[in-house]
Amino acid sequence: MSLIVDLDAEAAPKPRILVVSLEYQECYDESVNRFLTPMTELASVQRVKKAATLTRLLSNEDSEPYSALVLTDAALTLPENLPLWEHVLSYLRRTGATAVLTGQVACVVIPDDLDEFFRVSGLPDWKAGMYQRNIVVMNEQADGIRDATHFDIGNKNGLKAAYSVKSLCLSGVKSEHSWYVPDATQEDPNLNAAAILARGLQGRDPERVRQQAAVAYGPVGEKGRVSWVGDMNTEDPSVKVILALCGLDPAKAHVEPLKPHGMRSDATQGRFVETEH
Repeated sequence: MSLIVDLDAEAAPKPRILVVSLEYQECYDESVNRFLTPMTELASVQRVKKAATLTRLLSNEDSEPYSALVLTDAALTLPENLPLWEHVLSYLRRTGATAVLTGQVACVVIPDDLDEFFRVSGLPDWKAGMYQRNIVVMNEQADGIRDATHFDIGNKNGLKAAYSVKSLCLSGVKSEHSWYVPDATQEDPNLNAAAILARGLQGRDPERVRQQAAVAYGPVGEKGRVSWVGDMNTEDPSVKVILALCGLDPAKAHVEPLKPHGMRSDATQGRFVETEH
């Protein structure tokens, strides 16, 4: 029997998500679009690139609130922009929205600025931590995973239980606020020789590794949330993590596989050019 469509039934409204790109640069589009493209399939997405527009949107209490604000660059972590970030925090507390720091934030943020940013957010223990490729594992008891209603952690099309990622981790994050943490018991096989040498002769410090969070999800007031995705390369599993932090079901998202890139010398152009493997 064919499916009969009920024209009287109203479709459930899509969540509203605001993408904040105050330091927008076109060269980062490929990386950022890896999560924006599947996001637009699951939510109503808007983007803002000017501080004045952001202020106006968040000051409008008559409009349907955003469920998430996705920060794709480090503009709001800059000292001169902290008053604007405090305005965002007020919005998060009032509406229960989640701010997600991702995209190019981990690549360009200044550690001291990030520490102050989290202090202003009411999370003074959150600090810029280690930067390295690790195997990260899901903490099933973390807030937002343990009590999630919009996704099933057992669905293999959703969040990965563990994956390899190069990320800027945070230290000082409580266990209940750590979605993904580095596995202190094993070395990532993808870690290259240069990274191992840069770490120094003392080798891997399991105790320090245990104190890091690659993905964090903490409270802002009674209702709001701020989250961190430290992935430097927007790996496939991290795309689905970003969607989940925005309140979307990652199992419903189609994520284009990340294409590995390399560099080769091009004699005709007299420079190195990027290639796809």
